[in-house]
Amino acid sequence: MAEEILNSHGQYRHSRVSIDLSAIRYNYQKLKTLSGDSQLIAVVKADAYGHGAIQVAKALPNADAFAVAAVGEAVSLRESGITQKILIMGGFISPTELQVCIDLQLDPIIHQQFHIDCLRDNPSLNQIQVWMKVDSGMGRLGFSANSVNNAIEQLKKIPTLGQLRMMSHFASADEVDNDQTEAQMKTINNLKLDEYEWGVSNSAGIIAWPQLHKTWVRSGIAMYGANPMSNRKQVPLNLRPAMTMTTSVLSVNPHNKGDVIGYAGSYTCPEDMTIAVIAAGYADGYPRLKTKSSQINIQGQLCNIVGRVSMDMITVDISVLKGVKVGDEVCLFGVNPEAEDIADDSLTIAYEIFCNVGAHAKRVYINIAE
Repeated sequence: MAEEILNSHGQYRHSRVSIDLSAIRYNYQKLKTLSGDSQLIAVVKADAYGHGAIQVAKALPNADAFAVAAVGEAVSLRESGITQKILIMGGFISPTELQVCIDLQLDPIIHQQFHIDCLRDNPSLNQIQVWMKVDSGMGRLGFSANSVNNAIEQLKKIPTLGQLRMMSHFASADEVDNDQTEAQMKTINNLKLDEYEWGVSNSAGIIAWPQLHKTWVRSGIAMYGANPMSNRKQVPLNLRPAMTMTTSVLSVNPHNKGDVIGYAGSYTCPEDMTIAVIAAGYADGYPRLKTKSSQINIQGQLCNIVGRVSMDMITVDISVLKGVKVGDEVCLFGVNPEAEDIADDSLTIAYEIFCNVGAHAKRVYINIAE
């Protein structure tokens, strides 16, 4: 048996993720409604945050556009039959990648002088459309506000270049009390480039800053059912989680008061307990770090993880349950608990949970057709 098959999405392991494509369609439409008159870009970078970029894109035949991080991701979408506009958020990193963008009519993000030089030096851009990124305060990619006009003038002199659009990225839109978002928007408005179509708002921008929507908005994490807001507990959005991670019970063991559980004896049973060992761990993308006891859903009830998460196993206190047996299905996250809950307990974010689990556990798709 080929080694690469054994390591392909954990298909020979017990853990799996179920991807509900109807939930993604529902969330996209909900965000589209919140976007008002704006065009909504569905972000499917990082294999659609672990949900499967090709499957997600095919489930959204009416999406206004898609966005990925790298040219190679867009090539896969085109080869699978996706015809909508595809933005390359990281731009191209070589003249060869630029030619791929031209040949496949992809929209690269232009964020440095290198990109302008490559565009100028190409003999025929075939009216390729590009987006110029302005660094309005994120501090990652983009032309500074005082260099934008010069960059635009350079692009205007390239005769075979198609439509130019503008974009930026909010750094703190998830924090409704943070004035950085309005400061970034002020930087953008001061450029007085309203003749161009703009794309600025991300998921949090769509939800919390409707007054700042422009021609285009883009959604990543919210489209997959996770609430992007820092105060998500106070602002429920009624999105539908698209990813559910499940696995099976490996063993059910009685333990006495004083018994230690797992590596380094990090957990000592405070009383007589029943411990279930379930078939999942950090090899399946589930986070190892725990700042407090996360919970797993068994028989519809949340049960505490005890001891350390190991490579292939997690130990769970099921003392209050009856009849749990080897082979029973358990839910690590989905509707209850949510991926955001697991992320909170692990000092990370739902983005990382989705990407890690989606890249390791076997994926199964449900509600493929509308």
